[in-house]
Amino acid sequence: MSALKHFVFPDHAPNSGTVKAKCKYCPTYISGNAKTTSNFVTHLKRKHRDIFIQSKSEDGTQISQTNISNFTKSTSVSKYSANDASQMQITDALVSFVAGNLTPLSVVESPEFKTFVESLNPKYQLPSRKHLSTKLLHQKASNIQSNIKEKLRSAESVCLTIDLWSNRQMKGFLGITGHFILDWCMKSIMVSCKRFKGKHCAENIRQEYEEAVACYNIADKITNIITDNASNMTKAFDFSLPGYTCNNEEKNSKSDSEDENDESELESINIDFPEDDLPKHGRCYAHTLQLVVRDGLKDASPHLKTVISKASNIVRYVRKSINASDILEGEKRLQADNATRWNSQITMIRSVLEVSEEKFNKLDTIKLTGYERKLLQELCLVLKPFEDATIMVQKEINVSGSLAVPVTLGLEHKLAELSTTYNNKMVSTLMSSMTKRLSCFKSEDVYLISAILDPRFKLRWSKDPVAMEEKLLTYARKQKVDCENYSDESSPPRKMSKSDDAGLFSFMTPTKGRKKHISGDIVKMEISQYLLEPCDDACDPLKYWNDHTEIYPILTKLAKTYLTIPATSAPVERLFSVAGKFFRPDRCRLSDSTFQMLMMIKCNEKFAIA
Repeated sequence: MSALKHFVFPDHAPNSGTVKAKCKYCPTYISGNAKTTSNFVTHLKRKHRDIFIQSKSEDGTQISQTNISNFTKSTSVSKYSANDASQMQITDALVSFVAGNLTPLSVVESPEFKTFVESLNPKYQLPSRKHLSTKLLHQKASNIQSNIKEKLRSAESVCLTIDLWSNRQMKGFLGITGHFILDWCMKSIMVSCKRFKGKHCAENIRQEYEEAVACYNIADKITNIITDNASNMTKAFDFSLPGYTCNNEEKNSKSDSEDENDESELESINIDFPEDDLPKHGRCYAHTLQLVVRDGLKDASPHLKTVISKASNIVRYVRKSINASDILEGEKRLQADNATRWNSQITMIRSVLEVSEEKFNKLDTIKLTGYERKLLQELCLVLKPFEDATIMVQKEINVSGSLAVPVTLGLEHKLAELSTTYNNKMVSTLMSSMTKRLSCFKSEDVYLISAILDPRFKLRWSKDPVAMEEKLLTYARKQKVDCENYSDESSPPRKMSKSDDAGLFSFMTPTKGRKKHISGDIVKMEISQYLLEPCDDACDPLKYWNDHTEIYPILTKLAKTYLTIPATSAPVERLFSVAGKFFRPDRCRLSDSTFQMLMMIKCNEKFAIA
């Protein structure tokens, strides 16, 4: 006879170690080992001898010491099998939870987490940490990657943003994001975020890029590559022939004899490298804009530099002082500036100005005079257009490449207006720096065509609309679409939105009436009909082209290519913001392969296969 039937055990007693059970006849808890249960027999003999004797007399046998695991096995809840639908569904949700919330893999070994899961569903079998890292993460990441490949097969063109990053342990990583239009919705994916070993030179960057592109088989679909202004990035993607990374200066330095030899060699092996099939490299608009503002602040007056420095010192003091934090309790937190982002400086200054002078006077630190606060307010007014432009072009799931040209012209217009009020060296330096650094965006066909195909702008920004219309005609003729169903019925003109008179685009004039082409040239007729319609700055460009696919079949195909291009490399920098959270001090053992799988799941969860 077993003495264990007189005790209440936990639902799941361990197979080894000590377990506690409550006596059914008294509030006492008895500890016993999985292999030795004499404590339970002894308790019955000493405290409940009548029950002990009665149990013995009923069976006529000695009470035996039955193993605890055998006794509780029949009463435990049956677990899900590995192939059970509920088990697989919960496990998939667990993997998404671990990656999506940047949770360490060791959470599955936490006693508190085990208790939590057990209370939710006792039938669920929690995977081990090893099983999670070696199999489950790999399966989830592979499924997501396969689904992304399927989506990319349907995309007509893809634009990439590429950048390098190093974490706190000074390990280098190369990030690549992809952008394409599918069903007239902007899609943004993480193509790769993997460890980058070796020198950050152009050759190594190009090699890693080619490996990532080959993995997704999208080499023939890439139209543009956006990077920052670093020399290694510029050289890595400044090529005219596959396998070459020489820049324009090196190409121009070749002698005529060398060019002739190169042409003869290419003719001898009969290889044609069409330039239009190669991806176009573009520089990040936001990084270039930052350089413009940095040039202006560098030439600011010494007194203004001193005032900015004082504001920065006040913020540092407040963020480190308990007394200052108590005084400013209830106010918005003062924002510190960041050397790598100029707009953080104007955010810092604005946060200082939002706090009243009375509260600042209570602080035991340097003070800003009324005149100095006025100087900072004027600085914010001068830099406000640049802040608006930076926010506007750093969009990820919206059309942003078409903003490069109109925003540049709008900034020039705003600076011209400000120069009449603030006639100082800083404003003049901003104007000259813009001419030097941003003029390339006004001459790149990629951004010009994008601006024309954006129904919010069309040709309102252009000083030579005839030349721009001819440029659009040249690109439109390259498109191969079925134009048999082309309709010459013009849609009724729409009214111009009144909001055009404000903001960076106030320099634009309302669309004037245009004469419609009567010629039989289908492409010309389509372009004329498109430009005949007034602009609508309140519309969504992608929704517009979705609604006008049948009316403008040629321009629609062109729009699907050029409206995909982002103006900045901000998407890949957002990737690194996520990556930095994985490398916390308590996660120093995170391997490169596990990191890549976690990033694939975290950043591309929306492409997970159900």
